[in-house]
Amino acid sequence: MQNCKDKVIQFGVWMRNGIAFCTTWFLILILAYNHIFNIQTISTKSLTKLVFWIVGGVFIFNLIFTRLIIKKWSFTRRLTCFMSVISLYECLGFYWFGFFEGKGTIAQWGAFIGIIFILYFICIAIYQKYSKRQGEIYTQVLREYQSKRSMQHEK
Repeated sequence: MQNCKDKVIQFGVWMRNGIAFCTTWFLILILAYNHIFNIQTISTKSLTKLVFWIVGGVFIFNLIFTRLIIKKWSFTRRLTCFMSVISLYECLGFYWFGFFEGKGTIAQWGAFIGIIFILYFICIAIYQKYSKRQGEIYTQVLREYQSKRSMQHEK
């Protein structure tokens, strides 16, 4: 029961932190864009849409990456599922915000999908490098422990 409570608390903390981080990041991007193109206002409607979109995206992330609902998936499986779901969610959001209009061309969709795949493979490469390093550290510590235990038994 305590484990489930801890996971619910983790989910809530991740929601709070994710919403705060994403809201700040998107506001910085909007402010930079508006500054570059000399746009003086940000509408309440667009900010409301932004907040709802952020909350939905963070919720999707948390559902997939916390172990509250999906307990036994590996990181790679979680990442693959997340990238698939969030890509669809982004598309819907981009249409909702008016960034995408109409059906789009094959080149536009190819570029969008290409960016998603590139980012996915970068994440996988980082994870593989991290996992390899952690494995080396674990193996080294295990060998040191085994050598100490061998010395203790010889005495």
